[in-house]
Amino acid sequence: MVYYCTMLYKEFLNTLDGCPFCPGKDRTIIDGAYAYLTYALAPYHKHHLLVLPKRHVESIEDLTETELEDIDRLQEEGLRILRNLNYKSISLLVREGPLNVNKSIRHTHYHVIPEIQIGDMDHYGQERRVLEENEIAGVVAEIRAALEKE
Repeated sequence: MVYYCTMLYKEFLNTLDGCPFCPGKDRTIIDGAYAYLTYALAPYHKHHLLVLPKRHVESIEDLTETELEDIDRLQEEGLRILRNLNYKSISLLVREGPLNVNKSIRHTHYHVIPEIQIGDMDHYGQERRVLEENEIAGVVAEIRAALEKE
């Protein structure tokens, strides 16, 4: 097993040859039939856990019902583990879709993170602010229009 003690995450990404989640069996904490629970190599928190489908899937929409059931069960196991470690605040986050400036791994994965501070900054690096009435109306209209597509 290789540990990258002083390597930054962005440096680690440059060392990858293929998907780092597909050969993850040596890092498995709980092995499911269609997914597994592991620890994060570049964690936001010491006890940061990940749940991954075993099959290389880039989009949530491509997961089967059986895979989703296994993923849900393993997320619940991750929550149980973190509760047993006495964490009161736990965040669940899923990453999927193509690579972009905010996503570094193509394999769909679910984060189970204790005590993370998401913070007061938005994704542009600006302080978060409360939406104004006209902004709320625009956002809701966009969401409703997206519901009608297909």
